[in-house]
Amino acid sequence: MPSPSIDWTAVRAAAVRLALPRTLLRGRAGERLGSGTGSSLEFQEHRSYSPGDDLRHVDWAAYARSELLAIRLYREEVAPCVDLVLDVSRSMAVTAEKLRAHGELSALVACACASTAADSRVITVAGSDPAPLRRPEDVERLLDCALPASALEAPYLPLRRRSLRIVISDFLFPHDADALVARLARESASLALVQLTLGDEAEPEAAGGLRLIDVEDRGTIDMVVDDAAVRDYRARFGRLRLALSHAARRSGARFVHLAAGLPVREVARRLAAAGVLDPT
Repeated sequence: MPSPSIDWTAVRAAAVRLALPRTLLRGRAGERLGSGTGSSLEFQEHRSYSPGDDLRHVDWAAYARSELLAIRLYREEVAPCVDLVLDVSRSMAVTAEKLRAHGELSALVACACASTAADSRVITVAGSDPAPLRRPEDVERLLDCALPASALEAPYLPLRRRSLRIVISDFLFPHDADALVARLARESASLALVQLTLGDEAEPEAAGGLRLIDVEDRGTIDMVVDDAAVRDYRARFGRLRLALSHAARRSGARFVHLAAGLPVREVARRLAAAGVLDPT
């Protein structure tokens, strides 16, 4: 897969952050409230004093009232833990337009991770260690490959427990939507599915006799793409998108379909409307 041409000026101008779930998070020390106890300014609860406790956390006002030593516990602060799954199979680079859209979409999400101070990793291959996402520009290097199949087709992905998961793919591979989404959502803090396709992949036009080439396995098929074939294809694509949307809803995940070629700001607006990015 050649390196995508990413308009970093437009991506950074979008100034986005991740939309974080309402549920409490778990992770390393950071800027978001977690489910454990720590040293933030938000009070959580009292517990009885034990020898060795930090005297700075003793509630002296409560001691004056009851003559019982109690410790004030505060809400732990954690950084969001993000697993960004990028489909880098050949179908994501079938045209320069789709490759560029994939690059800018991935860069936009990477910038959102950086703006949210998230502990982020990128997963492109199922059988290898995820790459840490230290700066948004890292996505260009990670997209610079072309695999015969999407990592999403593998039975196992190295996803972390309680992570925020964002999956970018065209999902144009054989799959059962309910099984796929349930596997991706298992033990997650949140899941967002972003389907990126070309306009022709979603709504092709009649084109007569054609030889179609499968970009994944290089297989070919000769067929007549007439009005009937187009209607059948559009109906099947609609069922695919609807199945992903329904499976996401059943798993408490979010789903959004994007067409390649949209301006970066419009992509950001649609992701915010879908609850993937923070609209503020």
